[in-house]
This record gives sequence, C-alpha cells and structure tokens, in this order.
Amino acid sequence: MSVRTTDVGRKTQCPDCHHRFTIEKAEIKIDIPDPIVPEDEYGLKDVARDHDDARKKMGQEIMSQAQKDLKEQSERKDLNKRTQGAFEERKPRNDQDDDVGEKKRREQLTPITYDPREGLVEYPLTFSPKEIQRDIQLLSDVGLLMRWVFLSLFAAVTIYFAANAIYHSMQPNQTFLTLMYSLAGTAFSVFIGAGTTLFLGSQFLFLVTSISSGLEDWDWPELGIFDRMMEALFLVFAVMLSLVPFGIMATIDQWWALPLLAFTFLAFPVIYLSLLDQGSVVTPWSSTIVASLYKLPGKWLLFYLATFLLMSAILAAGAAIFIFAGIDRLAYIALPGGVMFVGGAIVYALWLGRLSWEIVVLSSQEQEEE
Repeated sequence: MSVRTTDVGRKTQCPDCHHRFTIEKAEIKIDIPDPIVPEDEYGLKDVARDHDDARKKMGQEIMSQAQKDLKEQSERKDLNKRTQGAFEERKPRNDQDDDVGEKKRREQLTPITYDPREGLVEYPLTFSPKEIQRDIQLLSDVGLLMRWVFLSLFAAVTIYFAANAIYHSMQPNQTFLTLMYSLAGTAFSVFIGAGTTLFLGSQFLFLVTSISSGLEDWDWPELGIFDRMMEALFLVFAVMLSLVPFGIMATIDQWWALPLLAFTFLAFPVIYLSLLDQGSVVTPWSSTIVASLYKLPGKWLLFYLATFLLMSAILAAGAAIFIFAGIDRLAYIALPGGVMFVGGAIVYALWLGRLSWEIVVLSSQEQEEE
C-alpha cells in the first residue's frame, strides 16, 4: 500500500485487512559529514581515523608535498612587481637588468679552434721513404688484399677466355670448332669481364676518394649491384672518352692510331678527376682539375712519370711471361696476368688519390686566401 504526501495526518483504511490507522510523517535521517577546516580543504591532514594504511600513507605524502610547494611559492621572488614608468626609456628585453645578474653566454658546441681536417691524414704525392712505406702499409690492408685476390681471379679468367677467343679467331683455317671456341670465349670474357669491371671500378673510386679525403681508417662499404654499377660508370666513361681519338683513327689506319694511345694515357686522369669533381659522368671538364695542370706542374709530371714506369713494368713482365710460356700454356700465365692487372690498377688508384689530395689542399688554400 502506498500513500501520497498530502495524506500525511489523515486516517485511512487498508484495502486488504480493513484496518484503520493514521498516516504519520516519516523521519528522514541525514548523515552530516565532519566539518573540514579551511586550511585543510581536502581533509588530507586528518588521516588518523582512516583504517586503511595505504590511503593514510598516500594522504600524508600528498599533504607534505603540497606544503613543500606552498613554501617554495612563498619564497619565490616576484620579478613583475616593479612597473615601468611612462617616461622611462624602454630597453630591449635582452638588455633588461634582473636580480639574477648578467646571463652567461651559451657555450659553443664546436670549439673556435676546431679544424675539420685536423683528424685527417696527409697524402702528398712524393716518393720519399716515408711515403713509400705508407703505400706498402696501405697495400697490406686486409680488406684491400682480399679484394685484390678475388678480382685477380676473375681478371685471370677473363684474360684466359679473351686470349682463347682471339687465338682461335686468328687461325688461317677456320672450322666450326674454332668458330665455336671463338664465340664461347668471347661470350664468357664479356660476361665475366663486365662483372670484374663493375667491382674494380667501384673499388677504384673508393681508393681515390678515400685518399683524396685524407681518411686513415678505411671502412670498405658493402654496396649493392646497382650502386657499384653507378660508381663503376666513372671509370668506364673516363676510359671511353680518353679512347675517342684512338678509336676514330683506328677506323682509318691502325698503325697511325697507336701513337694516340699517348693521349689516352695523358687524358685519363684529367677526365676521371673531372668527372668526380663535377659528380656526373657526362661532364668531363672541371676548371679546378684543369687549372691544377699549370698550378701543380711538378706533381702532374711526377704522377705521369711514375704511372708510365708502372705500366711499362707490367707490360714488360706480361710479354716476358707470354714469350716464355707460349699460347699453349695460357692457363698458367693468365693468373699472374690477372694479379698484375688488378695490382697495377690499385697502385694507380693510390697515386691518383694522392694527386687529387694535392689538388684539394691547393683549392682549400686558395679559398682561405680569398
């Protein structure tokens, strides 16, 4: 049975038991919380009545931290109390005086006396006992020796197939067998030679740029085929461009074309360094490299003389081995031929890097003078 608020104080009858009674007003009990003191608004101080030790400890920590923060705020100096007068000269913000005093200037991360080339090594193009000993140390690098061995093997295989192809193609009585030998030798020499040129050109560029930059510790990069191909293009294009006069004259007269190999010998280092300086294989001209021909004539002459003696020694040794062994023992002379070819390319790259280092030093000095 339910009643309304308006029926309070009246008599009513229960519809079930027919009992009559007076509806009295119900008493509502409200739990009034304990008053909170103003200075402890959240009741964090009075934690003694809390029977939960964890909450009691947390309340004490919060209260102590709040008191600590209030103390720090009261002790903090108010720098905005002083107002500037209307007729006072306004100073820039950086020149305003404060209680802290003059600010300490920020220290430079890089010292003023820092020289970026201080930690690099000098590679002058000289053939003093000290530099010769350093070249021997460079050639004894484990990474360089490992690449020398593998490239020599591939170069030897290329020489073997190329020599066989030339030998069988020059036979007076050509048969089907000789033609097949010539065709197979040409195909294998081109395929293996392309891979050898790819890796040799990449290592050639690494040696030249590392020595030109003055790096002492060489970190041989592990590049993909495409990256090695792009690096080898500098060597391939330099050789092709330096052989242009020889190729044109060879189509007219082969004997008259032989003296033009001297142009290839002289033009290759200029073209190769120009391609590297320009960073493109289609711009074989660099004013910096060409200007060094008359600014550093002694270094260029020394480089040409040293490389001429190197190539002459390799050609003489190769001819002597071929004459001694003959074409019948080509398999025995291909391996030393590959070793000498790759070794000559490595030594040539070392000396070309030294020449490039001389050009870099000269350019740096000219820029400092300007």
